[in-house]
Amino acid sequence: MKKIKKLGVSILMLLIVSCASRRDVIYLQDLKEGNNQDTEVFKNSFSAPKFKTDDRLTINVSSINPEAARPFNLSVASFNTGGVQATSQQQQQSYLVDQKGDINFPQLGKINVLGQTRISLEVFLEKKIKPFLPDVKVNVQLVNFRVSILGEVKTPGEYIINRDKISILQVIALAGDLTIHGKRDDIKLIREEQGGIKHYNIDLRSKDVINSPAYFLQQNDIVYISPNKPQVNASASSPTASYIISATGLLITIISLLTR
Repeated sequence: MKKIKKLGVSILMLLIVSCASRRDVIYLQDLKEGNNQDTEVFKNSFSAPKFKTDDRLTINVSSINPEAARPFNLSVASFNTGGVQATSQQQQQSYLVDQKGDINFPQLGKINVLGQTRISLEVFLEKKIKPFLPDVKVNVQLVNFRVSILGEVKTPGEYIINRDKISILQVIALAGDLTIHGKRDDIKLIREEQGGIKHYNIDLRSKDVINSPAYFLQQNDIVYISPNKPQVNASASSPTASYIISATGLLITIISLLTR
């Protein structure tokens, strides 16, 4: 009877350890549960991506009269195959922001875009072009809005983002979520800011991540998910060996309890 009790205690301890491990897995554990009247409100002031050196932009200037807008768009020379006549056609090319933060814009010359957002640059260019093209409409897109996610996710890699606003949880979802071996409390985000490199530590288990300056991502951010300790230890041996060791240890414990 005592042996059965000891075995039951051992199993109970194993269950407790298993339950405790859930604290390392669940996201946003301290969010309040309740009805709509008890819903928590978070105020994370989103800041639109600002243009940096080496960014690539596409800028399309349009008007009711396409021919009038053509000089304000990038164009390339095109030669027909039937003769020597050369024609020019509009083509969506990208502007490279140089080390001074400038782009060379048709008709207007060099324009500094460093620190501007997509919307602010659209307003600026429309104001500059309006004297020549009263009904001008400018559309700016950041071509190289990419983020990289590495480590313990199902699909690590570089992801192209086709909108201005994306959170770290959404990017993790793009990568197929963290594996069971990823450390939810030790997410590292590396970001280029004002000519330097800054890093943030993020704990996905806490609701405080929503108010973090790293919650919304910027272009060229790098997210790294560290492996947990069991995964690190397992990397020193084959997966089969770790399973055998665990099973052997459990079997020895049970046998020792039953034979006392």
